[in-house]
Amino acid sequence: MLSRRLALSAGVLAAAGLLGGSAAQCMLAAPRVEAETAAGCSGSANLSASTSVARTVTVNGVERHFRVHLPAGYSKNRATPLILAFHGRGERAAMFERYTQISRLPAIAVYPEGLRSPEGPRSWQSAPYANAKADDVAFTRAILRIVRAQACVDNSRVFAVGRSNGGGLANLLACRLPGQFAAVAMVSAAFYPQGQRGCEHAPPVSRIEFHGTADPIVPYDGTRKFGYPLPAIPQEVGGWVRQAGCQPPVQRRIAAETVRTDWYLCRPLGIMISHVRIDGGTHRWPGSTDAGWRPSNRINAAALIWQFFALQRPGLYGS
Repeated sequence: MLSRRLALSAGVLAAAGLLGGSAAQCMLAAPRVEAETAAGCSGSANLSASTSVARTVTVNGVERHFRVHLPAGYSKNRATPLILAFHGRGERAAMFERYTQISRLPAIAVYPEGLRSPEGPRSWQSAPYANAKADDVAFTRAILRIVRAQACVDNSRVFAVGRSNGGGLANLLACRLPGQFAAVAMVSAAFYPQGQRGCEHAPPVSRIEFHGTADPIVPYDGTRKFGYPLPAIPQEVGGWVRQAGCQPPVQRRIAAETVRTDWYLCRPLGIMISHVRIDGGTHRWPGSTDAGWRPSNRINAAALIWQFFALQRPGLYGS
């Protein structure tokens, strides 16, 4: 089973043109990939390829905003994966789209906007500084309903991605919206207690988390911020592993300063947990277009996230 997963993983990258002369080169490559044929379109498919549209929805009396990007090659006759991408605290959706390269993946990409709170910048409900009016779980439900009605979505391949405070929300959504997401990905995620509520007995979900050991904003070894504890990242990942009853992992170095640990054999079959530790990495999106912080920039998070998501296809491994 493990060898088959590894072979399929390499095949996904090779087909996408991400494999270079070495594994490290593969991880550096920007994601340029082709869509795969999928069945099960549920929407009216009244949008066209290579477009980006703004949408507004009222949630519990609060006006919320998000943008929908359709990939090149999008077809109203072919169900397409959907990625909801949540920015970090203080960011805007457009900025997040620009530096993450998620819109280059063969998926419908949705970029929600967090609410600005009276005490600070835009953020999500998974943190103590969030706007008290923010119900981002309900906001996510509304987004899923709207996008499914207007585009051809493959409901078996819906994913969430988040960075920092947005990563905490992605983790919260994995447990508060069971059955909605095939997998979630988090980069430099902040796991405040507010983002853990109601998750004690949630079913396991495939997760991948990227974190730098020199992150000054969300320290790898944990801290206290805003009066609340932030757990050490190995502690948080360990909780997911125990919840899914995973067998011992496979660990390998994928770049000079980067070690990836994968728990392939979990319960139920098909659940995976992965952690990418960037030694010396800081609070940034790996492979972003920004300069500096070299340890974090020697892998490409968007490419690795898509590789991880591609392994979460139902029925891929049989029963």
